[in-house]
Amino acid sequence: MSSRPHGFEDRLKAALLARLPETPAATPARSFTRRYGVPLAVGVATVAVVAVMTVPGSSRDGSRPANGPAEFQIKKDPDGSLRFRLPEQPEVPALVKRLKAMGVSAAVVPMRPPSQCSEPGGGYRGPQADPEAEIMQSGDDDTALKVNAKTVPPGYTLTFNWADYYPLGESHGIGFGVIETSKVPSCSVDYSEGLEEALKAASEPPKDPGRTIEVPRPVTAGELPELVRSLQAQGVDVAVTERKPQSECTALGGGWRGPQADPEAQLERSGGSGVLRINAKTVPPGYTLVFTKSANPSDPYIGAGVKENSKVTPCEVDYSLNAPPPPR
Repeated sequence: MSSRPHGFEDRLKAALLARLPETPAATPARSFTRRYGVPLAVGVATVAVVAVMTVPGSSRDGSRPANGPAEFQIKKDPDGSLRFRLPEQPEVPALVKRLKAMGVSAAVVPMRPPSQCSEPGGGYRGPQADPEAEIMQSGDDDTALKVNAKTVPPGYTLTFNWADYYPLGESHGIGFGVIETSKVPSCSVDYSEGLEEALKAASEPPKDPGRTIEVPRPVTAGELPELVRSLQAQGVDVAVTERKPQSECTALGGGWRGPQADPEAQLERSGGSGVLRINAKTVPPGYTLVFTKSANPSDPYIGAGVKENSKVTPCEVDYSLNAPPPPR
């Protein structure tokens, strides 16, 4: 399992044991295998071992991110199951390498834009009737992945999606699943809107998005008239749409510009700052910045998004206004 000298292992084991209390307290913590499990033939150096993996992890190739976590813990339960938290994108390659070294059938599935991946997808193991066979387990205070012979049976592989262009965009969650080993895909299609353009732009010198206007996101309908006048005076295509009951509006809505692979093309500045950035990337030519307000006076929420000019409508159906009142 390890290529380190035995002397180092002995010294490490002695140091760990020296820090343990003479009479360890019983810790009847709920086992993560309760819902997702697999016994693995993994060698154990000491009893109740916690394998701490230092995961180098970068935004692009698995090297350590500047401010990212330096350690990743893989714990071994008394029944031999391995459990660990859901990794972050930069940690995936090193985690899979570590799991393989521990005898787990694991694989990285690179995420690629549609032009670079023709895999149809699918074929993954679905929800299991036996909760002990589910890969994701609930623990005492968190959720973790549990690996054993039930959750990753013989002939199956635990896979993690990983984007080597991370963190180009902000919408790259971790995809994982269990699939027959013979069906492990060579790649997974990433349908993030604007991804192809963002990857191309990332390989070229950065382009100036032009003048950027930053405004606080409006929080009340009363702020809209003045804000709209100000933006229009600065040459911004802007409109206000009202959310109404179906009986008062025939426009179904939709057509909004989705999350962008390039964070510079996101309308709201990252971190949920409440600041809208308006430039040629966030509101491209042919698009309109649209604010939405509700016809219901008790709903003060003001939405903000971007639509193609031809899809802007004066109202949108708000189906929540058609819902019957809750029973008393």
